[in-house]
Amino acid sequence: MEKNIKEILQTGSSLLGINLNQRQLHQFQLYLLRLKKWNKHINLTSLKNDKEIVIKHFLDSLTLISFLKLSWEVIDIGSGAGFPGLPLKIALPSLKVTLVEARRKRVAFLKEIKRLLDLKNIEIIQAYLESKRSILPLASFDAVFSRAVAPLSEYIELALPLVKEGGLILSMLGEKKSRETLGNICQKYPVSIAECKSFILPFSNIKREIVAFKKT
Repeated sequence: MEKNIKEILQTGSSLLGINLNQRQLHQFQLYLLRLKKWNKHINLTSLKNDKEIVIKHFLDSLTLISFLKLSWEVIDIGSGAGFPGLPLKIALPSLKVTLVEARRKRVAFLKEIKRLLDLKNIEIIQAYLESKRSILPLASFDAVFSRAVAPLSEYIELALPLVKEGGLILSMLGEKKSRETLGNICQKYPVSIAECKSFILPFSNIKREIVAFKKT
């Protein structure tokens, strides 16, 4: 990882309240390099520039960290190339993380990153979320999260069976949703709004709002 890219990651994560040690920075470096290598053969990301990948994938994923507790068991549904689950696992090694991805080649990539970074307490499952015969454990997770797996209402439906009562469904919104929209979600599903936070991603003008829905 070039020095300036490493500084962007370190400074950017610090602005989000996260202090990465040298081992974690090295893990992100390996992740970045392997992502770019695999991306030549399978479509993992449309981003080609190292700085963009660090900001729009790594730092964007880390905006969830303030919602999580160290010992939680969490699940990333529709993980793709591992965002946000893998960056969160690197930054919070004590998390127990499950990554769910339907596409075989992307699952192979996730397993390669797990091996390369020597990550413990992380499970990678190939599954279709919509399947009625899903192999995913129900009501087992303290938090569920995803990036753009489905429209908000559909995402809540997919996440609800997986999260424990009192657990969180974290929604990463590209732009601010109206209170009316969020209120409709709370009327339709057994959830309440536990917390909302807005961010501007470091080294960018990209706005991100995260809503934590609590399963009631």
